[in-house]
Amino acid sequence: MIEKMSKITLLVEKGRAEETLKALRKLGVLHVKPLPNPPSGDMTSIETELGHAKKAFFHLGDTKDIKQTSGGNVEKIVHKILDVEKERAKCVQELSELNAERKWYEDWGRMSLESLRELEASGFYVKLYRVPEKDTGSLEDNDRIFILSETKAFARIAFITREAEEKLEFQPASIPGVSFETIVKRSREINKALRELQKTLSDHKQYGELIGEYIRHLEKDLEFAKVRNGLGEQEAIIYLQGYVPGEDAGKIAEASEKNSWGFVEEKPELSDLPPTKLRNAKWVQIIQPVFDFLGTVPGYREKDVSMYFLIFFTVFVAMIVGDAGYGSLFLILALAATISTKKKEQKLPKMVVLLYVLSVATIFWGAITGTWFGSVAIASVPFFRSLIIPEITSFPELFPDMEINPQDRVMLICFILAVIQLGLASILNFIELLPKLKAFEHVGWFSLTVGLFPLVLNLVLGMDMPGFVVPLIATGFVFIVFFSRQEPGKNFFKGILAGFSGAFKTFLDSISSFSNIISYIRLFAVGMATVAIASSFNSIAADLNQGPAIVGAIILLLIGHGLNIIMALLSVVVHGIRLNVLEFSGQLGLEWSGYKYQPFKE
Repeated sequence: MIEKMSKITLLVEKGRAEETLKALRKLGVLHVKPLPNPPSGDMTSIETELGHAKKAFFHLGDTKDIKQTSGGNVEKIVHKILDVEKERAKCVQELSELNAERKWYEDWGRMSLESLRELEASGFYVKLYRVPEKDTGSLEDNDRIFILSETKAFARIAFITREAEEKLEFQPASIPGVSFETIVKRSREINKALRELQKTLSDHKQYGELIGEYIRHLEKDLEFAKVRNGLGEQEAIIYLQGYVPGEDAGKIAEASEKNSWGFVEEKPELSDLPPTKLRNAKWVQIIQPVFDFLGTVPGYREKDVSMYFLIFFTVFVAMIVGDAGYGSLFLILALAATISTKKKEQKLPKMVVLLYVLSVATIFWGAITGTWFGSVAIASVPFFRSLIIPEITSFPELFPDMEINPQDRVMLICFILAVIQLGLASILNFIELLPKLKAFEHVGWFSLTVGLFPLVLNLVLGMDMPGFVVPLIATGFVFIVFFSRQEPGKNFFKGILAGFSGAFKTFLDSISSFSNIISYIRLFAVGMATVAIASSFNSIAADLNQGPAIVGAIILLLIGHGLNIIMALLSVVVHGIRLNVLEFSGQLGLEWSGYKYQPFKE
């Protein structure tokens, strides 16, 4: 559920801004909404130093296995790292330029710049050109042209002339300004300097934790500066506004009385955009890492669908991955993460708990469809075969007497899931809007969804369509037209007329509902693709399962199944999440327009 927020306004004397903000930060319950004032000098300087610290921390690289030092002037350490990195970047740039000039000498030959200058002083000018291969034949009779080297595409030539302005109509090549020997010498010096600079950076890895703590300190300082900069000012009074969960509003009231602050608590107006704080049962909270990954937060006045999202997401992942062998690997990964966490005496992350749920669901679906690493041989083992539900198996050849097509049954399950999830959205909308007349619009959408279900089965699976389908769809359409524009205080018949004015849009939305149901077939398609790819790699590896080639077969299986797992996980993001975030949320009218409740705290 989404917690109700109270809008808070605090007023204090101008000279007490600093102490008030410190007290509020210690209290740690108010989500402050700073005014959009121009950035202060404090904010700019903190942001600059924070940027420096983050760059320094990045340049240190991995410090996990390095013994850390807690002492030292962290600001000097940060700037030392940045100076070293700046010098290192300059050296790398110069070395790149030298390497390009060195490559020139390798291509054109190690000619002496001093000799070229002496020739020029004597009245002989050496000019270098790149000549296309097709034009090299015309140069053979010219005794002032010397071919230095040739490739399939062009020739490198030297043209000797006593006229400084004389030139050939080919692409000229510029001569480096430094000799080959100088390049080699300078390259050695730079490589030596780079080794020393790298050693200096490595020596500073011991300050990784110190800089990390410094970054966190600066982030808190920046947050404090932003809040202070966002204070409103009216003569001798300063004020700030923010939001607090209703159950914590009393803490602000107590602090206001204790510190002599002016305090106003209001219910947020429709024009306000309070932050969203979710409060769910522990078993539902495990879906939060997915929301964090997507960056999705329901709006304050929207519905919290965390529980439904978790349930359907679990089912979708199981069907998309669809392989009990892969699910077993995920389960082993979750167990390894649990053991590692227990050793560190840390709390088990929600992501690991979610991984357990998804693993078990995937193993269950894979077991009842007979899919273990896409292998029919494993599925035919008596124990695993006993777990299979023949009507939805991935390998119908294991049940030769079966007359139905298992693929049709899996598609039927996909469409049933569509009706359940989309119908649930309509029911939730209906309950939320009661007792308003507009609630009955969603009775229409529910009727439309249920009516379109047999139509989809008829078109996709060739199943007979009951006679009630057309009347049910028509009834749903009428309900939507009659009630979609009904508003409190509005004449009922005027609402119907308004609904008729939007009837064509309703018709288009009805077609969209049909496509939404069809969209759930992706669960079947992607799941079958996972099985097909796994089976293909198994077949190829089976052909290599003789003599020394068995090593190649093992490598092929590891690579093939590894890629298949990666593709399955990508499909979860593309398809499994999509059905929740687009189809289901669209039916709900959920736009995910919110932002997180983040209290101002230490």
